[in-house]
Amino acid sequence: RDVQKIRDDLGRENIQFHVRGKTGARIVVPHIDVKEIVDKMLERRGNPGPDDWLFPMPNGGRIESLRDRFDKLLDEYKLRHNAAGSKHSLYSLRHFYAVRAITRDIDIYTIARNMGTSVQMIEQYYGKHATTTARATKLGGVTTEYQRASGGTFIPIRPKGIRAVTRRQKKR
Repeated sequence: RDVQKIRDDLGRENIQFHVRGKTGARIVVPHIDVKEIVDKMLERRGNPGPDDWLFPMPNGGRIESLRDRFDKLLDEYKLRHNAAGSKHSLYSLRHFYAVRAITRDIDIYTIARNMGTSVQMIEQYYGKHATTTARATKLGGVTTEYQRASGGTFIPIRPKGIRAVTRRQKKR
């Protein structure tokens, strides 16, 4: 009941999670690729019922703490520490999600809602990780074509769909 199938505005099948955290209940929509992973996981488990845990312990019960299992997974794949030597934690996953969402140009309001936090917290802790190249691309805008005018100078040609603004319209 906490995992619901949905269709997005592009008509793609996805899922949404109904979660309860320290900021209360909310809906979380994962990246589109997560649906396939969850579907395969549920299929391997024999398609559990709506009241079963999505991520159960081996005995089917509720997970009390993910820390030990997460550390064991990191050790198994020799990923306990990052490139700077700091130990990865479950919070590292939250950080990874936020930075990836920012670099994929998802607006920070949407990111904050999905993470159950404020825009201010996203800006404060993750905003600095928006890459320079991503900002340069956005700030650089749309390229225009240039046409060589008489005398060898180049003049910009407006991209299709953008009309000229006359001096009279500018004064209004």
